[in-house]
Amino acid sequence: MTNSISERIKNRRKELKMSQTDLANKVGLKPPAISQYESGVRRPSFEALRKLSFALQVSTEYLVSGITSTQTEQPIVNSDRVLLKIINSLSVSDKEKVFEYAAYLATGRKIKMDALFESPAEYADHLLEGKTNNRLPIDVYRLAKELGLKVLEDDLDVGEGLLIQGDHPIVILDRNIQFPSRKKFTLAALLGHFMIPWHLKQSYISRRYGKQQDNNKGMKKSEPNEIIMGNSSLLTEEVEEMEAHKFASNLLVPSKELKTDIIDRRATIEELKDIADKKYNVSLFLLLNRMVEFADEKYAVVQSQNSKIIKVFQGQRMLKSFDDEVDSGSNAATFYIHPSDKEEIREGTVPASCWLLDANEDEVVYEQSIYNPKVGRVLTLLTFEK
Repeated sequence: MTNSISERIKNRRKELKMSQTDLANKVGLKPPAISQYESGVRRPSFEALRKLSFALQVSTEYLVSGITSTQTEQPIVNSDRVLLKIINSLSVSDKEKVFEYAAYLATGRKIKMDALFESPAEYADHLLEGKTNNRLPIDVYRLAKELGLKVLEDDLDVGEGLLIQGDHPIVILDRNIQFPSRKKFTLAALLGHFMIPWHLKQSYISRRYGKQQDNNKGMKKSEPNEIIMGNSSLLTEEVEEMEAHKFASNLLVPSKELKTDIIDRRATIEELKDIADKKYNVSLFLLLNRMVEFADEKYAVVQSQNSKIIKVFQGQRMLKSFDDEVDSGSNAATFYIHPSDKEEIREGTVPASCWLLDANEDEVVYEQSIYNPKVGRVLTLLTFEK
């Protein structure tokens, strides 16, 4: 396939005249991982794609979809060319009928193609402008109702949320999810599957439950007082799921608002927690990840548990990654050495080598770490000073 993530990684690596070992060293992986990505044997997670995008000097969106700021057309086969010629000969109204019929064939529901875009973020922005007038926080339940989706809650065994498409689309959310912000994001991601016209499966599962192989991959639990969480959105290897999460994050934390809020200054973790809760009504983790997207030269985010790194959302600097030990010189490590029985923030300047694979000698970073005893995890925001 010439139009796949694996081909784009391989072709871009060759353009930069890098070997698989060179690329692996730049992203903190082993050469066999790069070989598996390029052969298509294994798909990179969203977290891995962010690392690869910086090493390959392209955007994450390009690796996922092939879309760049200067080129949006993708290689197509002859049958596609013939189909495009036919479509181009039709009137505007007839083109809309073709789009609607194709979507109906795939999903069983009637879709009105009143606006077509190329990226999930654009669909989120369109929905924000047309249905919410950019009022915050975004009420995804009201949005779902306006879009004709019926939202129910029940005991789900497959994942945190399920979208069933058709003439009468239904979203089912697992009633056992304990954090409202997490449930809200799950619904927003399923709205993304519903809104993005090339997501044509008859059903989608968000944050699937599965065998718990590590701390990042959830498994539904039945014991009292245990936290129920599905698979991490950063560790998904499915392109459509990545796109739905991109839609959800852009919908819940709009780009225009974020730029004016926090990008141009060093925000404290207390301020950010307050903004996440009161202005956006989202998790602090989501807000911090959005900050990294908009100021990747300035910020990075790490989540850890039991002294191990379980998630990273990196910017331009190469972070230590999944299953690495939290460095004893970091503020995050103090929560494992001296635990707290309440939510607490510990911050200060630490050696960059605590967190970075490419740290310079004597380089430091400003670390703000917050511990949440309800989930037993430490969330860390790293700020790189110029």
